[in-house]
Amino acid sequence: MQNSEASKGTTLTFLPAWNRLRLMVSRIHSKLLMLLLCLLGAGCATVAPRDDGVKYKVKIDGAGWALGRAIEESTATCKFRSYPPSTVGQLKYRMQQDESTILELLESHGYYAGRVRLSVNETKDPMRVDIQVRRGDPFTYRQVKLLIQGLPDKSLTRIHSRLREGQRVVAAEVYAEEERILDVIRSRGYPFPKLVRRTVDVDREQGAVDLMMEFDPGESAVFGPVRIEGLVDLKEQYIRRQVPWDVGDPYDKESMARFERRLLGSGLFSSLQVDLDSTPGEDGRMPVVVQATERDKRTIRLGASYSDVGPGGKGQWVQRSLFGGGERLDLAVAWNPVKRSGAGRFTRSGFLDARQSLVVDLDATKEMSDAYDSTRGSIQAMVLRDLTPRIQVGLGSGYKQSRVEQLDMDEQYSHVFFPVQAIYDNRDNRLNPVRGMQVIGHSAFFEDLRGSQSFLKTELEGRHYAMLWERQRLSSALRLSMGSLDGAAIEAVPADERFYAGGGGSVRGYEYQQIGPRRNDVPLGGDKRIEFSAELRMQPGPRLGYAVFLDGGTVYNESMGDYERSLRYGAGAGIRWFTGIGPLRADVAYPLNPSAGQVERLQFYISLGQAF
Repeated sequence: MQNSEASKGTTLTFLPAWNRLRLMVSRIHSKLLMLLLCLLGAGCATVAPRDDGVKYKVKIDGAGWALGRAIEESTATCKFRSYPPSTVGQLKYRMQQDESTILELLESHGYYAGRVRLSVNETKDPMRVDIQVRRGDPFTYRQVKLLIQGLPDKSLTRIHSRLREGQRVVAAEVYAEEERILDVIRSRGYPFPKLVRRTVDVDREQGAVDLMMEFDPGESAVFGPVRIEGLVDLKEQYIRRQVPWDVGDPYDKESMARFERRLLGSGLFSSLQVDLDSTPGEDGRMPVVVQATERDKRTIRLGASYSDVGPGGKGQWVQRSLFGGGERLDLAVAWNPVKRSGAGRFTRSGFLDARQSLVVDLDATKEMSDAYDSTRGSIQAMVLRDLTPRIQVGLGSGYKQSRVEQLDMDEQYSHVFFPVQAIYDNRDNRLNPVRGMQVIGHSAFFEDLRGSQSFLKTELEGRHYAMLWERQRLSSALRLSMGSLDGAAIEAVPADERFYAGGGGSVRGYEYQQIGPRRNDVPLGGDKRIEFSAELRMQPGPRLGYAVFLDGGTVYNESMGDYERSLRYGAGAGIRWFTGIGPLRADVAYPLNPSAGQVERLQFYISLGQAF
């Protein structure tokens, strides 16, 4: 890495490279020196007790939040307050060592005219170290040049730096920009680009910086044959079906990353890595090497939960690579006081196309809630297609046989239905997301073979996650859900297909299915539903977290006018215990504006995973 100096300036500071190494060595040296002095002062082979040293506090003025935090994390004076020096002289030596470190931090944030002064007030008890920072005006780019050697491809001429003239100089942004440009070059078919030179000229008189970055794209490449290593039971053909390119196609880094994500998302592998072999074949094509380690073929899971309906349990059996071609079979049984169910799911990845999966679901459920009694069984087949790594669509068909009793009316239904769905998901973590969003849309047309009215059931849900405070991992989570039944009167829709609200997966603080229209104190369900949830989540440590939340929602029937349309609200708090398989959640919630039919005013929920 090369930097040059202008006649009127000095070299730009890049902490992530040589200066960071020098700073690290300086910190280690200072720490070892302090420990050695403590040992000598105590006259023994153990570190002197902290109470025997010169205690002091640190006050930082003029640095601002970002720079102040960097000073706290990088200087021995701040970091080693818990290891006070034996004498004031040792404290001053510690401060002297940190002065150059702070100047380097100033320059790395673009303050090349900055100044710093460290002093100690010995009259206070404990003593106080004052760090006075004068940042001055930040330097800006006067010129930014991007050079690519040889320009072998016209597409490379269209690569431009996002650093602009007049923009403030920040060293970390320069390194991030270099990595971005390298990734862009890789995406244009050059797998091994490198930065060959960075020239930085700093003009202190003008407060300006000239930056030049020069890259060598290397040789272009095309995909060669795929070589697979590490498989035991799984057939190679399963992996080859997922390959999104043909031999001879231009190299594309994103295609390789998408291929790797797709294989990892199958759940068949405990580890997997896709790399380009740097040694081309005789025809100049670059082989792709897939190194895979298969997971155990079988997994058994047992779980327990507690909610407003009482305790519950679940058991699951997962059989992977059922026939050696990546097929997966999931069998599950679940129980709680109002519902008993058994379900099976067969998944065939790479169905007719590498981006498609065939999913067949079987379900049998017995439900005995305050709203209705239902016995039902269903089968559904759906083809899911990944349009992009974040967007998936699905289309299918199914059959449902049910018997539903509500208000002493016993009805039987035989529905064929045709579901469609679309999902957008860019969350950073499925079990405990703190960034990103997820949007789920699902609709199904139901036709009753016994002659009852057909209807369309549509549901839409959006979730958004944002990090608010990185240090304490304080994040927000928002959810909005809507549903609509159209095409038939509410009386013609089976009670177990109507919308209900209230309970652990809906509006917490309310009893299960108790929000909405009622008759003779029995929940009727509705043809319209709206719900929202807002949570603040904090995880200050590796294991324990906290949450406060507000839920709201209602269910109503369009034919009943304004009856029972008012929103019901519930609020509460909870703790999270973060485990290797996801957060264990315990919430307590209270209804803020309950109806007269709400009996229990305090609800408890215990389960695995966040509420949404």
